[in-house]
Amino acid sequence: MSELAQHGDISSVEPAADLSGWKNIAGLTAAVLMAVVWLGAGLWKLTVISQFQLMLTQLLVPVSLSLPATIAVIIGDLTAGVLLLRPEWRRMGGVFSIVLLVIFMGYFAINYEALRGADCSCFPWVKRAVGPGLFWSDGAMVALSLLAAWFAPRVGGLRRAACVVAGITAISMAALAVDKLSPAPAAEVPATIAVEDGVFSLREGRVFVYFFNPMCLHCLDAGKTMATYEWTAAFVGVPTEEEDFAQGFVDDTGLKNVKLSSDAELLKETFPFQDPPYAVAIEDGVVKERMPFFEEPELGERLRELGFVE
Repeated sequence: MSELAQHGDISSVEPAADLSGWKNIAGLTAAVLMAVVWLGAGLWKLTVISQFQLMLTQLLVPVSLSLPATIAVIIGDLTAGVLLLRPEWRRMGGVFSIVLLVIFMGYFAINYEALRGADCSCFPWVKRAVGPGLFWSDGAMVALSLLAAWFAPRVGGLRRAACVVAGITAISMAALAVDKLSPAPAAEVPATIAVEDGVFSLREGRVFVYFFNPMCLHCLDAGKTMATYEWTAAFVGVPTEEEDFAQGFVDDTGLKNVKLSSDAELLKETFPFQDPPYAVAIEDGVVKERMPFFEEPELGERLRELGFVE
């Protein structure tokens, strides 16, 4: 560590020995372990871009920044993994891995109380992921990354490394295009659903179907935002849990003329999603938009474009 401090740049530090024996094995093992972690994470996110984008908003990333952040995280994960695998890039990969981990830990440290508090209690995976163990595990990965960088050969092949990073970026952008431009799964909108005063048609006019958990503060905040709109569509509320508290939830939001439906299972099967809040905009029996995000001004602007609010 004293040599590292003296030089100030780990890429310029020569290994203390010829990297034979245990040093080579230790550095290679650490590099492979971290490469598996980064590549596994990056490849998974590459296949579920929209899902991971939603997860970032649940981690309090603003909706307006969630898509750029998603792509940046994917590119970062894959880049770190690839650099760690090639000996001449391993030192760069180790340093880059450390930088990524420090950024992640810093973000979670800053938002720790909010993520552990009531604000995110409706997202169980956040509760499981964010805790003291997160910092211990990331700290262990920092140690592995440092080991991989310290016992790595001299840096070389920078031009090839730049080409590889450009290739990772191109692949990530292509995957983004496929994810966002692919048509949504076709859904046959049910002809009618049960509401508190009888049955209601989903195939006549504009209908906004809002899925919510009455105990979810995110759902409540979204409801309060939508209560400020002048609706030109029928509003159907679908409690996904705690149906007995649904009317109290609606009253707390200030929403008017809400038709509460007990057909949650039918509608969730028709319009699958992970966690509420979630909504579907339907016009004459055709799904016009699926809405997992409820931040302003994006929500209001999109509903006005669809003609669902004035």
